[in-house]
Amino acid sequence: AEAFISYSRKDKEFVKKLYEALKQQKRDIWVDWEGIPSTADWRKEIYEGIEGADNFIFIISPNSVVSEVCGEEIEHALKHNKRLVPIVWQYVEGVDPELAKINYIFFQESNDFEEALQSLLKALDTDLAHVKQHTRIIVRALEWDQKKRNNSYLLEGSELEEAEQWFTQGAGKKPLITPLQQEYIGESRKAQKVRHRTRFIALTSGLVISIGLAIVAVINWKQADDLRVKAQKSELQALISASDARFTSNRNTIDALIEGLKAGKQLKELIQAKVDIPLQQQQKAIEVLGQAVYWVRERDRLQGHSNYIQSVSFSPDGEAIATASGDNTVKLWNKQGRLLNTLKGHPDQVLSVSFSPDSQILASASYDGTVKLWKKDGKELKTFKKLNTGIRAVSFSHDGKILASGGDDGIVRLWNIQGQELKMIEGHTGIIYSLSFSHDDQILASASYDRTVKLWNKDGKQLKTLEKQDSTVTSVSFSSDDTLASASLSGRVKLWNPDGKFLSTLNRSETQSSPIYSVSFSPDGQTLTTANNDNSVTLWQKNGQKLTTFTGHSGGVNQVTFSPDGRTLASASQDKTVKLWQIDRPWQTILSGHQAGVNRVNFSPDGKEIATASDDGTVKLWNQQGKQIKSLKKINNSKIWDVNFSPDGQIIAAVSSNEGVVRLWNRQGKLLNILLKHSDRIQSVSFSPDSKTIATSSDDGMIKLWNQQGQLLRTLNHSAAVYSVSFSRDGKIIATSSEDKTVKLWNRQGQLLRTLNHNAAVYSVSFSPDSQTLASAGADDRVKLWQLDGRAISSLDGHLAAIWQVTFSPDGQMIATASDDKTVKLWHKDGTLIITLTGNSGEINGISFSPDGKTLVSGSKDGTAILWNVENLTLDSLMGRGCDWLHDYLANNSQGQSDLCDGVKTQAKY
Repeated sequence: AEAFISYSRKDKEFVKKLYEALKQQKRDIWVDWEGIPSTADWRKEIYEGIEGADNFIFIISPNSVVSEVCGEEIEHALKHNKRLVPIVWQYVEGVDPELAKINYIFFQESNDFEEALQSLLKALDTDLAHVKQHTRIIVRALEWDQKKRNNSYLLEGSELEEAEQWFTQGAGKKPLITPLQQEYIGESRKAQKVRHRTRFIALTSGLVISIGLAIVAVINWKQADDLRVKAQKSELQALISASDARFTSNRNTIDALIEGLKAGKQLKELIQAKVDIPLQQQQKAIEVLGQAVYWVRERDRLQGHSNYIQSVSFSPDGEAIATASGDNTVKLWNKQGRLLNTLKGHPDQVLSVSFSPDSQILASASYDGTVKLWKKDGKELKTFKKLNTGIRAVSFSHDGKILASGGDDGIVRLWNIQGQELKMIEGHTGIIYSLSFSHDDQILASASYDRTVKLWNKDGKQLKTLEKQDSTVTSVSFSSDDTLASASLSGRVKLWNPDGKFLSTLNRSETQSSPIYSVSFSPDGQTLTTANNDNSVTLWQKNGQKLTTFTGHSGGVNQVTFSPDGRTLASASQDKTVKLWQIDRPWQTILSGHQAGVNRVNFSPDGKEIATASDDGTVKLWNQQGKQIKSLKKINNSKIWDVNFSPDGQIIAAVSSNEGVVRLWNRQGKLLNILLKHSDRIQSVSFSPDSKTIATSSDDGMIKLWNQQGQLLRTLNHSAAVYSVSFSRDGKIIATSSEDKTVKLWNRQGQLLRTLNHNAAVYSVSFSPDSQTLASAGADDRVKLWQLDGRAISSLDGHLAAIWQVTFSPDGQMIATASDDKTVKLWHKDGTLIITLTGNSGEINGISFSPDGKTLVSGSKDGTAILWNVENLTLDSLMGRGCDWLHDYLANNSQGQSDLCDGVKTQAKY
């Protein structure tokens, strides 16, 4: 079918009208009154209808958004990455977040039906070939999966080739390729390899039958070997595409890294077998592995529960993790992710778990009305008195003497660890979802369905009811300094002091305001995290600045919590997994703080600081750990385009581009001087190696040389805007690049030595450290390397858009380029590509190497600067980094990939 229509039966009259209109357009539409035989399994037929449809049309109305059946249908469509087409029949809030991300087609009574119908038809026909193949392969893959993965249901021959071509070309396209589709195509290729190998053995065995058949056998052997090599090359391309697609979908999860490592391993095997692999394909394999290594944040994944995971808790000693699930069990894992024990005893869903402060006892709360205590080895210690209500929250006091529980009856109960009920606290009028003790145990906070947070003392006396919120309060958490955070279904987090005074609100963006189920502070109290219904986890600074969002779960996230050392974040999800996210980035640091695009970036000569220039009118100074040290005084209504340190490290020069001035500051942020005189926007500022001369270039076509006191020494000219000026490392030559498509070389006295024709506007020029080579880059998407006598050496091609900066590494062995194609490329000095650094969402304007050459900083129009570890970027090194990262995961989840890291040299010791 071209589309499946999901709707509430209360809206059937409108749906019939829409269905008839689509039928008149000769569209094959699946609706439940047409598609289900009277004797069939209704739910099974619905699911098969969704799977076999190219599009999933959802009729938005007040009836459908509250329909449980419609919700299940959306969930099934999302599970298989079906293309969603939301239609508004009657506008309503509270639509599923995934539908809310997509442009609605309005069929309200006030809209023109025919006009809306044409918009719908256009949506259904968009990218038709990709969508239809997506449907064909998901149907085939599901059949294979249902038939216990029988090889007879796999693709082969031309069908397999078509599927692999679709997989390669469809990487990153929507609807996204599903893991099952990827696995199905991969297994089909493996099976075909086995068939070819079998044929190869059969053919070569013919050699012993008859000398007369030897020539035929050799020919057949060569054909079989060619088929084998072709299959291996196809598999390499499929793995590259798979890693790239996974990265596009969820860059932070381990999935892209696993596929990238598979591609790296396949590439190494092919190279060792002396198979001719195109250089571009080799580079792409290294690129997808590199991007996965740089951006991965998921360190491990806990899998084994058969239903939603409701709660997750680290033991205070950091050695164990407990998970509670709707499958009625609690599982205990060690910190490496190995399953230690499954605790069985609750006859109903387990909704909450909490460790005692000494890490020796685990409490579990269940919908069955009981709290159970367990030893760390999994032995049940005690079951508390059974209540006639489900228990949703349980929490130990910090001294370990009291256990608080809250449930569906709206009552908070305090217990001692012997199971004796100490106090029954009434006051809420709805379900209690969360409890948290202050660090001195003097206050207990409770969050409820009744939209309130209440504060109680340890004797059960109500201290305060916080200002009523506009929706259910799902979670509360005290920080180490007893700031209280509360989260709600409205998608907001509110911060309060211990007395209940409101402090601030943390808001996700309008497009991300899905319900929040859990909030938790880091051990130092400076960071907090939220678990979101849209399958994501958000990390915040306490001041309200959003640090990052982790995506990768395929279901809503029910709870989040930090490890005791604050380095790991655990998220428990409706997708039946817990993901362990590493907070710090080992090979990358993101500098966040600018309010607009970042332009030029530069390391200080001692490598201790990085300066970033931004369209927000500021220059910020950072250390290598990513902490902001200083922000130089903001220039009102001005954009800072370039920033540079003097080689002696004493002065910072910043270009206020639209003012036509350069400001000189000392390292402490004191303004020293302002260089005036240009009549148009300034593009670049550069110091001579002895720090005594400053060069500026401008849209007025001039380059001006100044001393530090602001005295104009000399003026050089191009016939158009001058984008870049650079001194040779020996200080003898000045290179300038211009809109006039030339690079000019001058001596320090201002005499023109040579003009190099680049054949396009030149945005950047840079000398090699030995002053023997010059690199120019510009609007033609390429870098040209020159000898100083004007002879062209080579051209670096690979970027897909203009290159704004080119620079050499301090040892001269690498060249880095920054481009409008949102990538940074690193090249060997002979012009061969080393790696492409991806992940920014905006154009890259500036780059700079640290003095030791181990780190590269890039600045982007997306408002961030990134520090990249660029030391030893070989295939072997990247595979070592990746295998280090996946060590724990592979040790406990080795299905089909136990040999992935065999023979890979890693740096960590285990």
